[in-house]
Amino acid sequence: MGKYLIAIILYSFFVFQSCDSKKEDIPSYIQIDTVEVEIKDQPKEGSSSHSISDVWIYIDDVYQGNYEIPAKFPVLSSGKHSITLRAGIKRNGIAASREEYPFYNYVKFDTILTEATILNLTPKFSYISNAKFWIEDFNDVDIKIGTTPYTDTDTTIQLIADTNHIGESYGAIYVNSERPDFIASTNMETDPIYYSTSSRRLFLELEYKNNQYFYVGLHTDTELLQVEMINPSDNWKKIYIDLTQTIINNPKEKYALVFSALYNGEQQGEIFLNNIKLVSYE
Repeated sequence: MGKYLIAIILYSFFVFQSCDSKKEDIPSYIQIDTVEVEIKDQPKEGSSSHSISDVWIYIDDVYQGNYEIPAKFPVLSSGKHSITLRAGIKRNGIAASREEYPFYNYVKFDTILTEATILNLTPKFSYISNAKFWIEDFNDVDIKIGTTPYTDTDTTIQLIADTNHIGESYGAIYVNSERPDFIASTNMETDPIYYSTSSRRLFLELEYKNNQYFYVGLHTDTELLQVEMINPSDNWKKIYIDLTQTIINNPKEKYALVFSALYNGEQQGEIFLNNIKLVSYE
């Protein structure tokens, strides 16, 4: 009988401990439905458009994970804590290549986390103060992307009045059987892209809408470097293209940004571009 009594006591003890443990593990929740980019210096930083895909979470400076927006996730912490949010992107538009975007500031604040309670957040990210920009938003008559030494094509970027998109206008490229190829670049002599290893990263932010593929690249004084092929999209999209490794692999004093397309032999090719930004460090 004594053995049974001991067994009952031990069973009750473990059940109590288990229930107590479950009670301690009740999570609080963080919910983020949308994020924003706040522009603090419009002439310098350009458009507030973004394609932040996920948010990287740190609690008391300890990494918790990255979550695709919109997100609702449990946090096994309660009480007062410091929360840090960092903006995540799909590098080169690839879902498997997510990273914290180096040119957005993180958002950090102290808050109270309560068990079984949802903390709703709408973080506003902004560009870091030492970000350096080159911008073509197609809101001026003079377009900074023009002829290049690699082609004699007479196809040019046209300005289209913008009524449904961010900005006053956007750039349009058309290719067809009569004008099958397009290539244009920034002016490497009057508007060069400089880069050194101390600059650390160089990204191209680009909004686009297109019914056929096109290429983004760089050219040097001797070589044309294709970096990324952009697939067709029926809707306006934004992409963050990492140019860093291409430049590291092909070190030169200066570069030009290049866009190119080749008619695919089907319907007239239409490629629309807007809010182009090259972003690096001062």
